[in-house]
Amino acid sequence: FLQSNPGLNSRFKMYYEFPDYLPQELSEIADYVATEMNVRFSPKAKLLLDEIILDAYRKKDKSFGNARYVYDLVEKGKINLGIRTMDRSNPDKLNEAQLSTITEVDIQKLKQVLSPALPNIPIDDELLNQGKKELYELIGMNDIKQDIEEVIQIVRFKRQHGENMLFKFFFHTLLIGNPGTGKTTVARILAKIFKALGILERGHLIETDRQGLVAGFVGQTAIKTSEKIDEAMGGILFIDEAYALGGSNYNDYGNEAIQTLLKRMEDESGKFYVFAAGYPENMDNFIKSNPGLSSRFDKTLKFFDYSPEELMLIAVKMLKDQFFKLSPKAFNHLDEYIHYIWQFRDKYFGNARTVRLIIQEIIKKHNIRMVHEVESNEKRKNVQTISFDDVKFLELKTESLLFTRRSIGFGNHS
Repeated sequence: FLQSNPGLNSRFKMYYEFPDYLPQELSEIADYVATEMNVRFSPKAKLLLDEIILDAYRKKDKSFGNARYVYDLVEKGKINLGIRTMDRSNPDKLNEAQLSTITEVDIQKLKQVLSPALPNIPIDDELLNQGKKELYELIGMNDIKQDIEEVIQIVRFKRQHGENMLFKFFFHTLLIGNPGTGKTTVARILAKIFKALGILERGHLIETDRQGLVAGFVGQTAIKTSEKIDEAMGGILFIDEAYALGGSNYNDYGNEAIQTLLKRMEDESGKFYVFAAGYPENMDNFIKSNPGLSSRFDKTLKFFDYSPEELMLIAVKMLKDQFFKLSPKAFNHLDEYIHYIWQFRDKYFGNARTVRLIIQEIIKKHNIRMVHEVESNEKRKNVQTISFDDVKFLELKTESLLFTRRSIGFGNHS
């Protein structure tokens, strides 16, 4: 509100801050409210009530009711006391102390109401098989596939023994790898698998980055980050290029986003997962930027650079997905070119992303050739075949290569 207009700050001369009550203060408020309601707590009931108050304080958010919350607890405890005494066969023979003492039983019932039963979400085998199919169709990543298969087996075992797995898994995960190694793709597939397993309530994926979490004013970043977490609750918050939050300047707004993330990851562990993705060197610096980060992430998935053979398999699959195939001569030339550029890779090498750009360019060349060729039966027969003419622009010359963070150039070819 004060940031919304430059003149507001100077108009308000006095500031009174009302911080949240501490747990011990809330306990004293409970005693005061009980006295006002003409009831008292048994020693065991008071200990249990203090546990409930402390648990609520640890999990509090901006909607926490403070004294109003405690008043509501005492009022419901008094109602439970009244119901319990009226259910007895001889309530008229109870003395004043018995009629006005909230016992452990009354608070225990209150605790049961505050902890509603969780939905029992069965395994969706159809969705699970779809997710596994997508995962196993990916080239390479054998270690990651094995890790996920182990999770699936554990959940199946637990479910067979009648255990509800909702909120029982903790899977805040670092996804570390160079560009184009499949981090985002795997995150999307894992969201589908976790939803199918019933270990997340909703199982959706919210994708964001620094821009989606950080605001331009003091105090606004925490709000913006919390809103994004709320959006991901019951699913996965995927933060791409997460290292951008860990600036070298501690006063950077990114640090405010990290602090907000850390608190919510701890307070609501199991209710949502954070997937933080980025490049190896950058993510190492990101984890070191805040002492709490390394302990909050339960798992690290490492995405290694593809080999030339794997990149060629990816290229063939990309073409096949668009109903194209390579002629033998085109296959050999593309294979040779991929091996060639792989020799000159650096940390900005795009892996599958680079291959996708190459395939897009090949298909473009092919389509142009098809347009200019004379209509014939031979043309119609080979319309989905990539020929050597479509790939010959990929020259094995170092001067034709240009690697940047975002793209690969193919030189000036007509």
